[in-house]
Amino acid sequence: MSYDISLHLQIDTGGPEPVDYCAADIGNYTSNVSGMWSDALGYRLTDLKGKTAGDCVADLKRAVTDMETRPDHYRAMNPCSGWGDYEGALDYLRELRDACIAHPKAEIHISH
Repeated sequence: MSYDISLHLQIDTGGPEPVDYCAADIGNYTSNVSGMWSDALGYRLTDLKGKTAGDCVADLKRAVTDMETRPDHYRAMNPCSGWGDYEGALDYLRELRDACIAHPKAEIHISH
């Protein structure tokens, strides 16, 4: 299993329905590292689903900083299967943080 995250905006183009615009596609990453993200965030990454990106920036900044300052703590959580690792989990979280900063009005979409 993996997480696939993107940020979306609804744009009124004057038509009968708003248009869904993908502002950022973070891509996917294995859920084998979900424990790292939960530890850093203090809640599950999937709890961001449906939230406005700007509302999540502070938590994402804090989580990235925590992962950067305690690498040994998070490396100890590397999955034994080899599917995913600390570096990949941190990079994915950084990408999400940066996209949320760049697109604060977008809604976070997560498929699992």
